Amino acid sequence: MQNSAIAIYYKSNCARARGYAETYQQQFHQDYGVTNVTLIASSGHRGDDVKRLINWRDAQSATRARECVVIGGDGSLNIVAQMAAQSTVAVTVIPCGTGNDFASALEIRDWRWRLEDQGEVLERTIGKAGDYYFINHAGAGLTVAMQSYQGSFSRRWLGRYSYISALLRYLLLPPSRRCKLQPLSASSSYGYDELQIVALNRTIGGGIVVYPQAAIASDTLAVLTVPKCARWRQMSALYWLLRGQPKRSSMITFAEVRQVQLGDADNIIEFDGDRFELCGPVTIEVIRAGLRVRRPTLT
Repeated sequence: MQNSAIAIYYKSNCARARGYAETYQQQFHQDYGVTNVTLIASSGHRGDDVKRLINWRDAQSATRARECVVIGGDGSLNIVAQMAAQSTVAVTVIPCGTGNDFASALEIRDWRWRLEDQGEVLERTIGKAGDYYFINHAGAGLTVAMQSYQGSFSRRWLGRYSYISALLRYLLLPPSRRCKLQPLSASSSYGYDELQIVALNRTIGGGIVVYPQAAIASDTLAVLTVPKCARWRQMSALYWLLRGQPKRSSMITFAEVRQVQLGDADNIIEFDGDRFELCGPVTIEVIRAGLRVRRPTLT
């Protein structure tokens, strides 16, 4: 490990993440003798952060082991994935976000785990849409709209439950103010979809189960759609999602595919909870073994 090059990318607007980053930098130096440790604080500008991470990656010797420790949530991981996808860089996840669904899939709970365990490196399936990679899910419609109802105060004090709060607030809107998308399925008996999700991970939104059979090395995507319909019908779909059984809802269309088109020209897409100025329809595909990730050694 002494000859490794390590970058620590962290959420600069989070005091807890800053503290974790400083601890990791110090411990890597003192306990492991790693001299090449670079702290990279988030700037608040996604594109700039991706460029800085790519510059770090390209500046390291190709013969040197490269590792990027990410201290943040799924949004921070998505930024790092744009640099690390389909490369030899190993990504280490330190959960310090709102949802932390990616970390949960790797059975990571303790922020100090990497200081005590070098873990094991495995290759994880990710998704790709055009030039963008995603690690958990891509969404259109409701998942984009509900971000307007999930402010920083809600994230801070409700944590992962802020997703449920935002969803309930959205469902109280009158039908005219709710989302509508061209239906993903040509056989849909409804005029529009209100929600379209393409998922790789078992959960999104801090634990909402959307893909019960998800696997780290899967070669398929789960596609879920909910039509634009009466509020009580949508509440029934939410009920089964919260129960972890999306397939039991008659209002949720579920399929497993390797490639799919998401969204329409009137709606932007979000990846891993962050909006992109990208409208559909966009083709989404599976990249098997697309990201090298480190997780605790399973005993």
